[in-house]
Amino acid sequence: MRFCPIDLRSSFFLAALGLLVATAAGRAEGASPAPAAKPPVVPTFEKLPHTPLPKGEFIAWCGDRERYLLATDGQYIDAYDGGTKISAPSPTGSRWVQCGADGQYIVFPEDDAGRVRKFELETGKSAILATFDSRSRGIGIGFSPDMKIVASDQKLQLTAEAGHLRTISVPATPGQPVTKIVWSPDSSKFFVAYSDTIDVLDAQGNRIGGGKIRKNSGVTAGWFDAEQKSLFLFLVSDEIQGIGPLVKCRIADWRCTRLRERVVQAAGGGKGLIGIVGPIDRPKLPDDDSSVLYARQAVELRDNSFRLLFRQEFALAGGQTSPRLYVSPSAAMALLSWRLTDPVKCPDSGSDTCQAGWILNLEKAIK
Repeated sequence: MRFCPIDLRSSFFLAALGLLVATAAGRAEGASPAPAAKPPVVPTFEKLPHTPLPKGEFIAWCGDRERYLLATDGQYIDAYDGGTKISAPSPTGSRWVQCGADGQYIVFPEDDAGRVRKFELETGKSAILATFDSRSRGIGIGFSPDMKIVASDQKLQLTAEAGHLRTISVPATPGQPVTKIVWSPDSSKFFVAYSDTIDVLDAQGNRIGGGKIRKNSGVTAGWFDAEQKSLFLFLVSDEIQGIGPLVKCRIADWRCTRLRERVVQAAGGGKGLIGIVGPIDRPKLPDDDSSVLYARQAVELRDNSFRLLFRQEFALAGGQTSPRLYVSPSAAMALLSWRLTDPVKCPDSGSDTCQAGWILNLEKAIK
């Protein structure tokens, strides 16, 4: 029998192959696996370009040009463009205020007088658009963003100043008052919130969807998703803790999905962006009806698919409480505010509620 000799290079190859097989076998028998890759770090809001927020409590965005409204006290609301105040003093007497799409004026009800007023922000001129029965408990009302239609749970008597404004009556029954009326950005539809029901109607007042929501869960905030096929609803189910779930409900067949439990604030903005604030801790509840102060809260910015984009924590131990986040209708800006517990650090020593905040620039961060 004749043997074929193995050259030196083949010997080296076989030895290396044997070492690899032995190493693999050793790992299979219980050697520690390679460490898992760390999840990507979520950026904080301070990483975004930002400027200080003027003093005042955020009320609403005003039109499509990044203007916004701040309440400086119980009687006046001022309009800002960036950090510049653009409005004459506007004594609304109400925190329910809507802006026209051009950001030139606001409309609001005067419940005691039974009137709906229009106020031009830069000139201070005002006019009465409609009247209603002031003997009632108040009025549920919502103007379309193009300011061509107003939906109301009370009969409105339009004035000559209303021009071609069209009205839609929405029913309110005993035990089922209208709590909120919210329009879609394109003025094609709106939803009406009752105590345990949501109705979605088109611009002619025809019902096109809706359904039941959980009882004793008031709709604190709500908006249409980017495709306008679903509603996002923030439902406060515990008034003492000020928390509840954020749900998403398909309009046509009314199927609701819970996106997040234990939310204290939620708001929708342009490009489907969502601002959410939720507590991290679970404090002991007070024995009385006083509100709960959370030790730590997280503020998040998420997209229409609920993907997390930015996140930042605020701690009571650091003198920060009650954070809030609001994204503009164009998604170019956002307002982040929080309250300071130390009066020494208050930027406005004469304010009853010491508040700080940033105007965030999202243009380069959100594509």
